[in-house]
Amino acid sequence: MKKLSLIFGLFAMLIVSSCRDIVNTVLDALPPFDVPYSTNVPVPLAAVSTTTYTRTPEIPMNINLDAKIKENNPNYSINNLKSVKLSTLKVDFVSSTLDTRLNAIKNARIYVKAPNQPERLIATAYDNTNPDTITFTVVDEELINYFRTNENSLIFEVMASTPTADQLTVRISSGFKIRVQL
Repeated sequence: MKKLSLIFGLFAMLIVSSCRDIVNTVLDALPPFDVPYSTNVPVPLAAVSTTTYTRTPEIPMNINLDAKIKENNPNYSINNLKSVKLSTLKVDFVSSTLDTRLNAIKNARIYVKAPNQPERLIATAYDNTNPDTITFTVVDEELINYFRTNENSLIFEVMASTPTADQLTVRISSGFKIRVQL
């Protein structure tokens, strides 16, 4: 009798969890889609120490997810937003004033910021030696509250491999996985 109860309990849990997946799939108003973001930005790099992080000024992204959702289906809006996660992030060298390259940055951390939200770490890169590209490891966390507004920005913290003072222009390329439901 105990085995029958156990088997029935396991079977019921399997059905309930499968039903939840089906309901979530049916509720998805649109299939999950990517929102790419790419921009060239000047980044002042002034690092005296090679053991502490230096913070750059905020870099406005101003991603308007309401417009991106409506591009995919005009019947839906930011009110249907159910999930935003960073999927990729990299920084490519474009130019510099004094010929400093990206290998001057040993470690980097990137935070996202939005009104009424605490800064949140979203990506890291350690032990960089590449002069042209820094590919970041992204944090798999929900960022929906940072994108309910289009007033969002990034903040870089960098640790230099050598003391450096220069003005770099970099290309930030990222992708956000968006999910919209009824």
